Amino acid sequence: MDRFPRYIKPLDSSTDFEVVGGKGRSLAAMLRAGLPIPAGFHVTISAYQRFVEHNDIARAILELATPVVVGARASFETPSTRVMKLFERGEIPSDIADEVANAYAALDRDKVAVRSSANAEDLPNLSFAGQQETYLNVYGHDDLLIAVKNCWASLWTTQALSYRHEMDVDQSAVAMAVIIQAMVPADVSGILFTANPATGQRDQAIVNCSYGLGEAVVGGQVTPDTFVLDKASLELKETVLGSKEQMIVSRSTQGTHVQQVPREQRDTSSLSENSLKDLVSLAKEVEQCFVGQPQDIEWAIYEGEIWLLQSRPITHLPEPPPKEVTWPMIPGAQLLKRQVAENMPDPLSPLFEDLYLRAIFDTQTWPDGWEWNGRLTKNWMKNFVVTTVNGYAYQPIYHDSGKDWERFMVEHRKKQAALPWHKNLKRAFSLQSFFIDDMKGGPLHRLYLVARTFRVFRKYPALVTWEKQQLPDYLARIKHWRERDHATITSQELLVGMKSLTRTEANYWHALRSVIGTAKQTDGGFHAFLEKNAPNEGLISGSFLSGFASKTLEAEKELRHIVERIRTNEALYELTIITPTARLLKTLKHHPEGRRVRDAVDKYLDRYGRQVFNLDFVEPTLAEAPSPFVERLKALVVDPGFNLATRQKDVARDRRSKWRHAMKFFRGTHRIEFLRHYWTARVNYPAREEALFYMGLAWSTLRPLALELGSRLCDIGDLNQPDDVFYLTSGELSAAIKAEADSSTSPELKDLSNKRRKLRRQRFRMNQPSAIPPLKNDKSAYATIRQNEDEKDGLRGFAVSPGRVTGIASVIMSPDDFDQMQPGSILVCPLTTPAWTQLFPHATGLVTDIGSILAHGSIVAREYGIPAVLGVGDATQRLAHGQRITVNGDKGVVTIE
Repeated sequence: MDRFPRYIKPLDSSTDFEVVGGKGRSLAAMLRAGLPIPAGFHVTISAYQRFVEHNDIARAILELATPVVVGARASFETPSTRVMKLFERGEIPSDIADEVANAYAALDRDKVAVRSSANAEDLPNLSFAGQQETYLNVYGHDDLLIAVKNCWASLWTTQALSYRHEMDVDQSAVAMAVIIQAMVPADVSGILFTANPATGQRDQAIVNCSYGLGEAVVGGQVTPDTFVLDKASLELKETVLGSKEQMIVSRSTQGTHVQQVPREQRDTSSLSENSLKDLVSLAKEVEQCFVGQPQDIEWAIYEGEIWLLQSRPITHLPEPPPKEVTWPMIPGAQLLKRQVAENMPDPLSPLFEDLYLRAIFDTQTWPDGWEWNGRLTKNWMKNFVVTTVNGYAYQPIYHDSGKDWERFMVEHRKKQAALPWHKNLKRAFSLQSFFIDDMKGGPLHRLYLVARTFRVFRKYPALVTWEKQQLPDYLARIKHWRERDHATITSQELLVGMKSLTRTEANYWHALRSVIGTAKQTDGGFHAFLEKNAPNEGLISGSFLSGFASKTLEAEKELRHIVERIRTNEALYELTIITPTARLLKTLKHHPEGRRVRDAVDKYLDRYGRQVFNLDFVEPTLAEAPSPFVERLKALVVDPGFNLATRQKDVARDRRSKWRHAMKFFRGTHRIEFLRHYWTARVNYPAREEALFYMGLAWSTLRPLALELGSRLCDIGDLNQPDDVFYLTSGELSAAIKAEADSSTSPELKDLSNKRRKLRRQRFRMNQPSAIPPLKNDKSAYATIRQNEDEKDGLRGFAVSPGRVTGIASVIMSPDDFDQMQPGSILVCPLTTPAWTQLFPHATGLVTDIGSILAHGSIVAREYGIPAVLGVGDATQRLAHGQRITVNGDKGVVTIE
């Protein structure tokens, strides 16, 4: 009889995960490489399939393995219990039982470890760690068969079902192999990472270990010792001893149990330095066995001998930050995260930096001779509007007292003084000075103030120009390229379109600057008036500018109509809760009652999904990658949170209350000035958010052009994937297009784009300063960030939306984290753009690193009536997700409770 027949394979015999599963494949590869693996064998996936077939439970499993709605959530607890009973009642076919018995006898080890090995685990992007079961110290043929069956059944545990459901893994495609190995009754065991999973540093090895069997460490039952070693030199860099109060050990008969670690051992290291070095040396061999891919290794030491129990790729390992980073200053320039740079929070992609920063400079209106006679020149710094340091965008504010600068400004002022408008302006200021200063307090002064007050009902010219001319022109240029058939135009035309759209977007930013400037002037003037004349009355401009109609509230109302349509239909309600995010839109489209909802969603995304999370066009729009929207839709279906109409009424009531208070407080000319400031801001301020709504709209047309070009370069072997195009410059793309026309290729672009993509990922790990050099005075008119001392419990920022709230912080760093937003929590984030607005309905307060009174977040916070403090500087670093904080939007203070 064959020693290893149909359902049994030697441990080193296969690296096919469809035969032995993910864990089995890794063990086979390590054993073949000569690494110390406990002896054993595979019970193959075909044995699992034979068991399911023999007991005729395949259809029943799939029918039961679907979620049910329990308490407004998708639950697998009842389905799992029912599937488990199918396995419990099932019989292992005699041919499988005989083969397992023969292999067990041949192993010649009484006690074994029985480990699950599914065909959908230990993959580079899906680890499935801890989802299936392991049984240790199993003794005897009968108990071994029970352990094998229990391993098979663990494919359908609540956690395994839920994990596969959320990861959108087909439940019908999964199956289970089982690994049976000689039991290692470990003295010390643990986990070793061949790269630092927190920082991404590939030159470090991290060891967690404790006494006894490794399940205590893996399962989080003990606080283990932690060691950090340099992989190259094996030098021990850091030691943190854990409490190690308990350990799991083998029973003398069957199974394991928990026992207390002797007190004298708890405060000592569980591993010697020499053992650590031996362990890391072995781990480096494991890493090489898997072509250098960083590994998560489980190991055990028994009587001084190291055994490797399993190894899987470290999933979602971040790129390490660049080494020896400096943030060089530009002589004479103060670099700040403000204006357009506020909308570029992440490292810029090479194509965006090349096209957009150049375009925003070239479309700037410069005074005569500025480019060549002043220091703000193309050859002095890349850009007046935006420059970059380590890939991060800053606005340079240039201050120069040099002779060249003084000479230039003298000549410039002379030219301006000779212009007719300048003379008229001078006369106007003289007349204004007469009314304000010379006649102050008299009847002419009052008459002047009344006359000025009547002018407040007119929009500023910049807003009229934007509304009547600049916005229509912007939309028309985008429409021109959107209507072109991308598949039929030449590659050169694709690049021309990308450049044209970039210039269009840059021109729009300059139009936007005028709108923002007007809003800043009116809102800022109102705010300054209140601070000066009513410092102790709890009045800020946001008290009077909250809750008015806007694009933001329009979008929110439309979304709530979709949510209500789902919530009032029981079938759609359950469908939305139990369907994974990745499949929901497709599922709605094919559901008889869901088509109208899907149509409404499509209209919503067409209207509001072209907003950008980040001004860099490397990031897809919400319409392209709607997962954050779908996550929010699901969350609102489960818990709609506040009633929008009720909140709007509350905001209006608070606004009227503040108004009555102001009318009682201000008297005489102060009241007239208050009314003038209020109406000026009220008429002009809303245009800022309206204008920002369209910012980045050109990218929804540019990205398809760029990806079409990238796809063509992939077809000829120049690129690995279409979005590599964003990691090249326009010059490199132009050269590649020319080479393509000459029937040539540019394969070197693959490596170049990969290196730049990796560098950008590394730069994400850097802590960018808010200003270069650091601001000495955060009261500067340019400041968008307050300076905070590390040891303080309170953080200062800009008071932008009134009120006070205490709650739990939801620290959201990027759209990837949107699903972490907790309903009723305080949103803490680097900054917000219009696309972040979808989080506000769940927020009771707002705190940002960057921003001031005119930032997007301040306006939206006012519209939703939530307290907000912006420009805290390091809120996302100082505040932890789930931490309790208080936001005082009247004083601009965030307190850690």
